[in-house]
Amino acid sequence: MRFTIYPWDMKSWRSAFRVSGLPGVALFFLLIGAMLQVADSTGGGAGHSSAKAILLIRTPAILIAFLLLLLRPRIANIRMTDLRFAYAAFALLYLASALWSEQRIQTIGKAAELLLAGMVFFEASQRDRPIQRVEALRQIVLLATSTLGLLAVIGFALRIPTFIQARPGLITSTTANAPFLSGNGLGYVASALFLVVFAEWHSGRMPWRAAFGQLMLALALFSVSASRTSLGILLLSLLMVVFKRSKLTGALAVGGVVVGGFLFWTGVLSFLQGHQAASANIATLSGRTVVWSAAVRQFETNPILGVGGGIGGKVVIAHIGNQYLEEMSSLHNGFLEVLTGLGLVGFVISSYMLLLTTWRAWTTWNTHPEFAGTYVLIIHVWMTTTMSTGILGWMGYEVAFFLCILTNLDLVAEHARSLKRGDVRPVRWSPQAMVARNQTAG
Repeated sequence: MRFTIYPWDMKSWRSAFRVSGLPGVALFFLLIGAMLQVADSTGGGAGHSSAKAILLIRTPAILIAFLLLLLRPRIANIRMTDLRFAYAAFALLYLASALWSEQRIQTIGKAAELLLAGMVFFEASQRDRPIQRVEALRQIVLLATSTLGLLAVIGFALRIPTFIQARPGLITSTTANAPFLSGNGLGYVASALFLVVFAEWHSGRMPWRAAFGQLMLALALFSVSASRTSLGILLLSLLMVVFKRSKLTGALAVGGVVVGGFLFWTGVLSFLQGHQAASANIATLSGRTVVWSAAVRQFETNPILGVGGGIGGKVVIAHIGNQYLEEMSSLHNGFLEVLTGLGLVGFVISSYMLLLTTWRAWTTWNTHPEFAGTYVLIIHVWMTTTMSTGILGWMGYEVAFFLCILTNLDLVAEHARSLKRGDVRPVRWSPQAMVARNQTAG
């Protein structure tokens, strides 16, 4: 399968859809529906999506994905110890929360997207060459996100007013801010693209010449974003990739970062704060800590099951009593979104799912470095869930990345079990992956 993150590479698009089949097309529509969201410009605030966008984009996209998945439904057998089982439990609880949700329609809609995304990967797991199909699904996510990121930057470069926000970036006095992708969102997208390409090259699956141009594209997108969190994502993930390749080099790199941070702390803090007039803004993480405190108080009123999946943050912000903060699109923390929306029950299930996936990704990376380009995204998942909605709020490309990780881990574990039983099923496993595995073992 042809791997690139170039949006204009039609061969890469075709190969990804050819390998993934109908699940890949369904995933593409789910991504379009989830990402092409426009804030309500009638005064509802950023926390309210445009009703027209929901009616004309999101709803048709969900219906198309649903119909595609119904054409030839084939669900893989899932064990209770599989990560996919934990995800299914989380998505079903999300759907069940519509029974007590304060905004049932929103909860049902968001739950449907999460369940359909799971169905995409459940179907891909059942077909021939499942690992290769999951990589094709990852390729579709990368191409879709890079396309939207590039469109945001093109609009910014053309100086279209709606694509510009008066917030300084790394090298620019203003930053890109598309109606469908915020400055923070562009940083998250760019960092994910960079990390996957870097890990693919570092694991030997990409030649340097091919990787260089794609890394430059990701950096170009990143340079006009407005996300401080993305810097942390890049730094931590790059250190992890280097550490996995060489523990000595990784330890030296970590030591260098720590020493550099200690010596230049004042300059680093000034850089992170940028041109924001109020130092309190960075101290409160751009208002995050204020809404986080309000979320904890909201959780205490509905601690067991919450107020309904996907609306916990909306309920908190609607009653926060701060006109500026009421314009926020969410709590900017997936853990608090699930805690307020699904209570302790949802928080326990989702935390178990995330922690177990992280542990298995860390250990499996050692024996299957050829999948580094997938496992490296676990840091991205953690950081975006901590500082944004991540995987625990509602459907987005982060959820698709997370499903790529956990499905890959389940399939690798299934393959290991089949080897122990002496029941090797060559039709289901990609010869290329087995060759790479044997070379690594050798």
